[in-house]
Amino acid sequence: MAGRIPQSFIDELLSRVDVIDVVDSRVKLKKTGKNYSACCPFHNENTPSFTVSPDKQFYYCFGCGASGTALRFIMEFDGLNFPDAVDKLAEQLNMEVPREASSQRDIEQEQQHQSLFKRMEAASQFFEKQLREHDQKDKAVGYLKNRGLSGKAAKFFGIGYAPPGWDGLQSELGTDKNAIKELIACGMLIEKEDGRTYDRFRDRIMFPIRDARGRFIAFGGRVLGDEKPKYLNSPETPIFQKGRELYGLYEARKIRQKLTRFVIVEGYMDVVALAEFGIHYAVATLGTSTSEHHLRRLFKIVPEVIFCFDGDNAGRQAASRAMETVLPVLSDGIQARFLFLPDGEDPDTLVRQEGKDGFEKRLNESLHLPEFLFEHVKQQVDFDTLDGKARLDKLAVPLISRIPTGTLRNLMEKRLEELIGTRSMALATLKDQPQESSTEHNNKPDIPYDDIPPAPDHYEEMHTDENEDHLAPLVNRALGFLVRFPSLAQQITAPDLEPETDQERLLLEVLKKLHQSPQQESIGLLIQWIGTPYQTALKSLADTPDSNKIKPASSDIASVLERMGARDEDRKLALLEKKLHAGSRLSSDEKQELNELKRQRHQRNKKRTSIYSR
Repeated sequence: MAGRIPQSFIDELLSRVDVIDVVDSRVKLKKTGKNYSACCPFHNENTPSFTVSPDKQFYYCFGCGASGTALRFIMEFDGLNFPDAVDKLAEQLNMEVPREASSQRDIEQEQQHQSLFKRMEAASQFFEKQLREHDQKDKAVGYLKNRGLSGKAAKFFGIGYAPPGWDGLQSELGTDKNAIKELIACGMLIEKEDGRTYDRFRDRIMFPIRDARGRFIAFGGRVLGDEKPKYLNSPETPIFQKGRELYGLYEARKIRQKLTRFVIVEGYMDVVALAEFGIHYAVATLGTSTSEHHLRRLFKIVPEVIFCFDGDNAGRQAASRAMETVLPVLSDGIQARFLFLPDGEDPDTLVRQEGKDGFEKRLNESLHLPEFLFEHVKQQVDFDTLDGKARLDKLAVPLISRIPTGTLRNLMEKRLEELIGTRSMALATLKDQPQESSTEHNNKPDIPYDDIPPAPDHYEEMHTDENEDHLAPLVNRALGFLVRFPSLAQQITAPDLEPETDQERLLLEVLKKLHQSPQQESIGLLIQWIGTPYQTALKSLADTPDSNKIKPASSDIASVLERMGARDEDRKLALLEKKLHAGSRLSSDEKQELNELKRQRHQRNKKRTSIYSR
């Protein structure tokens, strides 16, 4: 239900639960002295560096820095947000989660969602029952057997059967007007113009789709023959958005094995078939391309994602689109790879021919993103000519520039210059940041930088390298505020921007951790950074006394984030304008982004002008 969870309940919940029990139910722990240890479930290691303290009711990994309470562990291991983790832990303890008062609209929306979840669960039970009991079950069961699916796999994934006819589901579940209304809302019934309704799914093998908490939110239906469409998916509903969900993700987490990678395939049967052969880390998109949200979600769980495509032209084009989607998501420590299958094969057929070892050998030999990117670009030029190499430079740099600043990007820039055999002029042009004219600068009123402005409206547009020096002490002070007053984080929206310094990166990381654990105190926050390079710096900030006795406001931090955001937007705008002025064509998405960035800059200028004219 909507509404904030009282701190008193969080405290009581954590006092009743034992972190040892929570962790051990998911990762086998071994007693080592007064603590317990295991190989860390959050990164790949052979020697245990993951420690759980029964006295402190806290876990910590000396390898990757993962740390927190039982709630934090459930969030990270089960892939849940904070409220869902509280709900799950409370459910295990038979405790009802109280919520503080929220708006009537939020309450009604939550009630609607809960009703739809129940309808979808009932629908899933109906389809599973039909696979066991319907007069035509033999046809459906025979189809699954011919595809090599066992009864065990069908049960694990909750596979069912939608019988022929127009009202099988409706007759069973549409018992009254309200039930019919909710079945329409969750996409199980279709309403005609004359008000009559009928089942959306008929004579199809049914694959239920579940969210991170295992709740049924949608279905995919596959025909038994060659009818069209071969696959039919649920429409988007209040509880289901295609661009946010992945088939098989819940089931992969349910296995309780240590996940080190995910492979993204195209269909439900691919996911199920791979799982049948012991490859439990396959997921599939739901009638849409892989989104940035999908990837960010997966990279929170594993450090590696492998895209699996057909080896034909269509597969290569799809891989190109996937590459462009994943580039902004990449950071040091995570990687993307690309596997292209032989003609006429898909994961379902290939794993049955080669088995688990054979298919995983292909995964292990798949192309790393840098290899694929340069291969993709080289295919568009005559690489044996000088002008072809110049063209390669121009094509590759816009792609490389989308990778966040870090080691990977630096290495790819060096690799590009090795390929073309000289300094990259496209890179040199990209790195030449636009400078303000002196006239423009002199016409701007001076803004004092010796203290953080009191409100988010009070910022100056970031253009020059000089501004980085001005931002540094402000970022440091904002970081100190967060460390000493963690509750301020809950009043601040975390921005989606690329940090340019280690201090900025740390500020965003601390803000992220505080959002994930809203009730975090200073000491709990500091514990999470033990053993990291930031331990001393954060401890120093925590111990620094405030110059005045007035508690800082969230706006003191928000203003700094807004300055960083303005600088980030200006950087993106400059890159797009350079690309346009260089004669390169912008995609429709890039054009839209360019116009939006211009609008945002105009709004900032208007805001600044109004401030100065007061």
